[in-house]
Amino acid sequence: MNLSFALPLALHQIASVVWIGGMFFAHFALRPTLQAVLEPEPRLRVALGVFQRFFPWVWGAIALLWLSGLWVFLVVMGGKADTHVHAMMGLALIMTLVFTLIVFLPFRRLERALAAGELPTAAASFAWIRGLMGFNLLLGLATVVIAAAGPSLWFR
Repeated sequence: MNLSFALPLALHQIASVVWIGGMFFAHFALRPTLQAVLEPEPRLRVALGVFQRFFPWVWGAIALLWLSGLWVFLVVMGGKADTHVHAMMGLALIMTLVFTLIVFLPFRRLERALAAGELPTAAASFAWIRGLMGFNLLLGLATVVIAAAGPSLWFR
């Protein structure tokens, strides 16, 4: 494996860990803990603060994933890849679109609702974020499986 493949692959994996790991942590550790120990308003305020800190990292991870993935696909592989690579790119596109939806609709709505003290609207926005993030987490985990097993299983 040469450096023109190893370096973008390593960066790709780091970005994947940041995004998918962050979603896993938020969904299975942070949210249940917040729900168990905080009332709705402080819970929503903590969630908003977490998202405000996490989402810029996700934007960076998305940029790094696309740049490193396209580098390997176009430069290293010459634009030719097995089906599993195309499947990963398709899932990545869906995940990117879902994240963009999260940021520009329910997240913005959550920010505005909390600033205005509209807790029912904030709670509904948070629920929407949670559902979309759970969907993206499933897609991300499927992408990891395809990346690891695709070349040796059914994706040839």
